[in-house]
Amino acid sequence: MLNKNTKNKRKNIVKIILIGIIILLVLTFPKTLFATNSQTANNTKTIETMQINNIESNSIIEDEATLSDTIKNLILTINSEGMTKQLLSETIDLYRKTSAQYTNNEIAVIIEDNREELVTNGVPNNEIDNVVKLLKNIDTKQLNKVLDTINIDEISTQIEQGKSLQDIIKDITNSLSATEKVGLVIDILLSAHVIKTILTAILVLFIYRTLLRCVIYKKAGKRAWAPFIPIYRNVVMLKICGMSPWWLLLLLVPIIGWAFLWVVSVASKFMLAESFGKGAGFGIGLWLLAPIFETILVFSRKTKYIGFEENEE
Repeated sequence: MLNKNTKNKRKNIVKIILIGIIILLVLTFPKTLFATNSQTANNTKTIETMQINNIESNSIIEDEATLSDTIKNLILTINSEGMTKQLLSETIDLYRKTSAQYTNNEIAVIIEDNREELVTNGVPNNEIDNVVKLLKNIDTKQLNKVLDTINIDEISTQIEQGKSLQDIIKDITNSLSATEKVGLVIDILLSAHVIKTILTAILVLFIYRTLLRCVIYKKAGKRAWAPFIPIYRNVVMLKICGMSPWWLLLLLVPIIGWAFLWVVSVASKFMLAESFGKGAGFGIGLWLLAPIFETILVFSRKTKYIGFEENEE
């Protein structure tokens, strides 16, 4: 006769395998079933984006016209007189002021709109292409950071020697240390309001879920501080779910082990629901909407931890 622990272990393994099969089915079939809806949603987003861009363009039309004339006149002057130190300084100054309101892509579009007149007045097409390509291939924040590091006298000499703007920017970027490059990327990311909002939301959610886990662990008769300890918190959670902590050894098996560990993680949501007397529907909630359903576990007075041993009696 098999004892209760052996039966429980076999039962848990079977559940994990079944949940893994269900996950594979869920991930496979919706791709074809909802393709049309996804395409429609993408089209709607595209239309909304176009409308927003049109509104923004209309709201700055007067300033854009002035900027267009300024950029055009500067390019014509540089073409006729050559890139002198003074013109380089004026170009950088104009870019700094312009980039505070316009993206590089928008500036490139303005130059493109003046292409015909610029070519008519003797500006080579390839030089216009070089400037447009530079603007489209580099981020506004990144270019301003690069400009902070340049020496105008040195750049003027390089331009007189026939070096292109792309090569100059590339050389400056390559000369930065690894730390400076990482700092540059971080500055660019953190400068975006959306990124800041997302990072703040993630941090708040992480803290909130950690506090929820403290209560869940306590309800299950475990140490409330366990969620603050990496790895150990996973060991405790698996024990709460009636699963063996040895599953964590799958971390040591690249790709296949990680994939199966993800299945174990999903399975643990269903096992956690069962350990608190909830059904499969609640387990799906813990998987897809963890913060909400973990909140229910914490604040519901009727929800008690019953474990698995008691279910067998």
